[in-house]
Amino acid sequence: MPEAGWNGWYSDWWNYGAGGDPAWETFHTVELAHLLEHDWGASSNRVVAGLSMGGQGALLYAARHPGMFRAAAAYSGSAHPLLNDESVNRIMGFFAGQGNDPLRVWGDPIAQRRIWEAHDPYYLAHRLKSLPVYLSCGDGTAGPFDPPGKTDALEADFNRQNHALAAQLEQVGAKHLTTNFYGPGTHGWAYWQRELHASLPMLLKALGVR
Repeated sequence: MPEAGWNGWYSDWWNYGAGGDPAWETFHTVELAHLLEHDWGASSNRVVAGLSMGGQGALLYAARHPGMFRAAAAYSGSAHPLLNDESVNRIMGFFAGQGNDPLRVWGDPIAQRRIWEAHDPYYLAHRLKSLPVYLSCGDGTAGPFDPPGKTDALEADFNRQNHALAAQLEQVGAKHLTTNFYGPGTHGWAYWQRELHASLPMLLKALGVR
């Protein structure tokens, strides 16, 4: 479950075509992998999981680096940021966090549409169809870990995105898709902890751990 800072988006940022830092994808998939295997005795057997931004990252890394991971799990992940204008505007708002220029990450969602699609799990579903994939999300209404009446527009958006990705995975013939769209639930740690426990047997099986 790799960390990508507060606002890294598990990506090598576009930076108006100049590239360069931050380069989270290169760090995780090249530099960190090398350090772990050559200096710390880690094997090349890997699975990847993440929550929220990290859920998107887990799906992206598994799709963009075939053979690197044996399974992927995403809990309340940003699974299809190009779903609609609401989804695009929301992620652009996140990109702008802490005063960042939101166009640095993947560029403009229209002018640099190709780059956006290359970082949208929905458009990479064909690269995930042979892997075990676990998707889970609440619907943004108050669930068992929330005070009565709470609502969460972010989780509701991600819920729609995850349903779209699940449908696309089924469309391309995904062989090992598991979903838990559990209805009431918001964007919070209690749900993600529960889902990590629920998906752990699948992840361990993919690693060959009994």
